[in-house]
Amino acid sequence: LLQGGLSLLAPYWISLLLAVGFMLLAQRPLNSVAATSRSAISARDGRDYSRWGVVASALVFIILTGFRYGVGQDYFYTYVPYFYRVRSGLGFQEMEIGYYALNYLVARFTDNPLPVFLVCSVAFFALTYAAIMRESSHPVFSVFLLFGMSYLFIYMNAMRQMLAVSILLFSLRYIEERDPVKFAACVAIASTFHSSSLVFIAAYYFPRLKITPCICLVLVSGFLLLKVPIASFVNTIIAKTQYAGYIGSIFDTGESGNVVIALNVVVLLFSAIVPKLYGGAYSERYRILLWCQLVATSIAILSGLIPLSQRLRWVFSLPSVILLPLAIDSISNIKLKFLIQLVIVVLYIVYIAITIGMWNGNNVVPYHSILMKGSL
Repeated sequence: LLQGGLSLLAPYWISLLLAVGFMLLAQRPLNSVAATSRSAISARDGRDYSRWGVVASALVFIILTGFRYGVGQDYFYTYVPYFYRVRSGLGFQEMEIGYYALNYLVARFTDNPLPVFLVCSVAFFALTYAAIMRESSHPVFSVFLLFGMSYLFIYMNAMRQMLAVSILLFSLRYIEERDPVKFAACVAIASTFHSSSLVFIAAYYFPRLKITPCICLVLVSGFLLLKVPIASFVNTIIAKTQYAGYIGSIFDTGESGNVVIALNVVVLLFSAIVPKLYGGAYSERYRILLWCQLVATSIAILSGLIPLSQRLRWVFSLPSVILLPLAIDSISNIKLKFLIQLVIVVLYIVYIAITIGMWNGNNVVPYHSILMKGSL
C-alpha cells in the first residue's frame, strides 16, 4: 500500500525535488555582497538567494497547481460550477466579493475557468514565498514544509480560503512593524476571498501576550480534557448564527483527525520548549508565530466536534512553515540540529505518502494536468 501511495504521488515528488533543488541552487555564500543586487534576495538566514532560483522554485508549484485538471475535492464540486454561474450572470451566489470579482473578470474574456486557477496559484505562492524569504531562518526547509505539512495539497482543495490565508501570512510583517492600517488592509482583502480571515485580527495582539511552554502545555491539556463541553458551548453559539445549518449536516462528520491533532501538538510543544532549553528568549516575531500555532492546535483538538473547524484552523496554521525552522535554529549543536531536521523530513515524507498517497486526502491523486486534457 505504501509503495502504491509513493507511485501515485510521483508528479508531486518530482515537483518537490525541483522546488527544493532550485532553492538550494539559489543559495549564495553567507554575508554575500550580492545582497545589493536586484538579482538577489537577502533572507533571514544570512544568505543571499538568487532571485531567479526563488522564482523558479515558486513556478514549479504554480505550474503544478495552476494547470491542474479535476484535482482537489472542490475543483468540480465548487470552483468550476461557480465560474459558469458567474459567467451566466447569476451574481454572487454566496461567495465573497473578491473571489466573485476574479471570476467575473475572467468570465468577461473567456469561457474557460483555467485563468482563475492560474491567477490564484500565482497569488498564493508569490505571497507565501515572499513571507518565507522575509521571515524564515531556513527558507529551503520552509519550502519543504509547505509540501510536507500538506499545505500544497490543502490549497488544491480549499483554493479560495488558502489564497486568503497566504495574504494573512504576508501580513505578519505589519504586525511586527506595528502598522495597524496595513495589517487591517491585508485582513480586509483576505476576507473578500474568505470571511473566516476576519478572526485573524486577533493576531495583531499576539506580540503583547505572554506565552511560555507551561502556558502551551496547560491550554493544550485543558482543551484535550474539556473538548466536549468546549465544543458544545461553541456549537450553541453557532446555532444562533447564519452557520447553524452546518450542525448535523454532511460537514458535521464527527471525525476527530487524531493524526492532525498529534502533529499540531508536537510542533507546538517542540517550538515552545526547544528555545528555552538553549537559554533563548522568545522574540516578538517568535511570540506571534507561537501564538498562531497554539490557536491552530487548540482548534485542531476540537475537530470532529465542531463542523468545519479545520477551516478556522487553517487561518492560523500556515505560519508553522516559518515557526518550525526558527525553533530548530535555536539548537546550538550543529550535529543534533541536522539530525532533527533529517528526522522531520523523513516523518513528513511518510506522512504525505500515507495521508495523500494512500488515503487520497483532499482528493488530489491521481494528478491530471490541463495541458494533457486540452480544455475544460
